Amino acid sequence: MKIVFVQNFLLDNSGLTSPDNFYPHLGLISLIAELEKSQHKPALYDPMLQLHRGKLTLDSSIYDDVAEQLLNIQPDAVGLTALGCNFVAVVKIARCIKQRSPNTFVLLGGPHPTVLESPIMTKFSDFDVLVRGEAEETIIPLLDALDAQSDLSAIPGISYRDGPRVCRSRVEASVMDVDRLPLAAFHFYPIHELGLRTMRVEAGRGCPFHCTFCSTATFFGRKYRVKAAGKLVSELKCLNNTYGLTDFSLQHDLFTVNRRKVLEFCEEVRPCSFSWTCSARIDCVDSELLSEMARSGCRGIYFGVETGSPSLQEVVKKRLDISLLHPTLTQAKELGISVTTSFITGFPEETVSDLKATLDCLDSCLRISPATTSLQLHLLTPEPGTALYEENKNQLLYDGHISDFNFPPLAADEPALLRNNPEIFMNHHFYRTELPRTMTTGVTSALSHLSALGGPLLQAVLECLETTLSNLLFTILSRCEKGRVTHEEVFQKLLLLIIERRSRRRVVEQLVEFAWAHLRARQPENNSNAQPRPNGSDGDICVARGTTLFRNTFDIPTVLDRIHHRVAAWRSTSARSTSHNFVVYRGTSGYESKTLQVGDNVATILDVLTRPRRKGWILRKLPAADAQATNGAIVDLLRRGVLHNCA
Repeated sequence: MKIVFVQNFLLDNSGLTSPDNFYPHLGLISLIAELEKSQHKPALYDPMLQLHRGKLTLDSSIYDDVAEQLLNIQPDAVGLTALGCNFVAVVKIARCIKQRSPNTFVLLGGPHPTVLESPIMTKFSDFDVLVRGEAEETIIPLLDALDAQSDLSAIPGISYRDGPRVCRSRVEASVMDVDRLPLAAFHFYPIHELGLRTMRVEAGRGCPFHCTFCSTATFFGRKYRVKAAGKLVSELKCLNNTYGLTDFSLQHDLFTVNRRKVLEFCEEVRPCSFSWTCSARIDCVDSELLSEMARSGCRGIYFGVETGSPSLQEVVKKRLDISLLHPTLTQAKELGISVTTSFITGFPEETVSDLKATLDCLDSCLRISPATTSLQLHLLTPEPGTALYEENKNQLLYDGHISDFNFPPLAADEPALLRNNPEIFMNHHFYRTELPRTMTTGVTSALSHLSALGGPLLQAVLECLETTLSNLLFTILSRCEKGRVTHEEVFQKLLLLIIERRSRRRVVEQLVEFAWAHLRARQPENNSNAQPRPNGSDGDICVARGTTLFRNTFDIPTVLDRIHHRVAAWRSTSARSTSHNFVVYRGTSGYESKTLQVGDNVATILDVLTRPRRKGWILRKLPAADAQATNGAIVDLLRRGVLHNCA
């Protein structure tokens, strides 16, 4: 039987694709590795890659187009995986497949379907089989049975259709021994084509803790499992030998719970000179363990702290001792380990003082090491199968807000589908809270936008304004129009606050404007824009979208570098220095921004080309002696994407 597995369809909260999502789905390539031992023929399809390659358009037609591309592979079955955030896309794709090819089996798995098997199978008849939990031991007997058109009742861990009835197998699939899993089928993903330099690798499964808001244990179970050191390192070595990879992200929500296993891994991986990152709790690391991890190549740790409020820590059963945060991050800094500190707001019982405690915690994390600390503040998302959801499922509310944990609608009928089915699409809803909804959505959006400054510059802004992170966020929100916490609004309000200051006002203002220019340049290009031609010989040319010119200014990149390295001399920078010109522009990938230092003549050309002009018109305005150099400069700017040919 030929089966094509479909990777998750993920967009950011702006409704855009992100290069962060270009990686093989570890669960799917684990299933493919199992199927390679059988007579079945697996394939892997990634809609994000098809968007990246220009073979899909991000609008309401995308579901039909995905279905068409999948069916062009001529599969007997399509395997869909789903998170809560993107389940609406999975529903739409399944419907399009069945409309085009009713006899193609549509299989469904993943965290969201595992918990919601009954309502999903009842509501959406396009799914033929739903696989619960870990599927490595289920997938081969399931495909064998489908291929032979035999009875499915003995297949463990599935729900399936028998005519109009939905049936459920009585036997649950067993919890996998992760050391028995073959190396995942990374070769099914175009790693070389994408030039990936880091790779996610599954380090284990399961969670022994009882946080009320998290569904990890619901899907993987509470049996905590980490791969044996020898097996995990052998997988890293294999990826290194095959793809030249030396940097790895070890995927396990709680890699350091079993201290002995982490030390064994450190001993095994140390001679390889690999770099790696992982996730941990602040109460599951200590001084000795962090030192051993750093010696063995650990360069980053993700800490899920969730809340800075000790009382809320107890309420949500995270039960971290917040006093451990400062010494843990301080030692990580001393060892050269970067950290991500992740927090959540929007808990039903959360008060303003709880939120302020969380923001103060984020502030403290930033001040320990601005250059190596990444701050995250997420909006709480209702997750099925959690204690928090069970307590509040009858009080869910919907306002259509798009966060980083739900999927923006692409078709006109989707908002109604989401609103009217909270028992299935709860990730798009929110809990009734003590805090105003505008406060929780506003503060998460504002911090996300401010993070574009980078930690060192954000810290410099706080010093300039002589304020704290919580005060800055609340002040910006108070000045934003209700419901308009866009990056434009946030940066405009921030610049106004800086202008109101006297000390170092102009220098910091220019640095923030420079960072904002980079943020604008990283916004993906609108597909309707004309594509630049190399020589600009035909038609008008003009400054490309996302390009910003900084004329007659101080050496902005050098000052930012000094701030990054905490060199106090940056404070003596004079805004009166006017000897530099810089251009911030969009990189060729559409997801990167670049800086180019230019001379006065090029700056003048860019000033002129804020309006479309013909190149010949520009050259005629200059002395003949300068025409050749100007022509060369224009060609170079077109090649870089600073200029483009106008339609």
